[in-house]
Amino acid sequence: MDTAEQQLETIHESLVNGQRQQMVRQIDEYGLCDFWATYSRYLGELYYNPVTVLEYFKDAVVSYHRIKNR
Repeated sequence: MDTAEQQLETIHESLVNGQRQQMVRQIDEYGLCDFWATYSRYLGELYYNPVTVLEYFKDAVVSYHRIKNR
């Protein structure tokens, strides 16, 4: 597993474990411009149910923007 894939896994684990502020820091370190498209593909490979992919993606986007715009 390469570094970018490890970072995606770590970011997703932060989301799943409810560590959203940590997730935001990790996304910023990853590079915001590159993150969302890559994370969407990662979720699609991890979960075969498109509803699950959408729920995790939506949770990450909303959480990120809520925390950043406080």
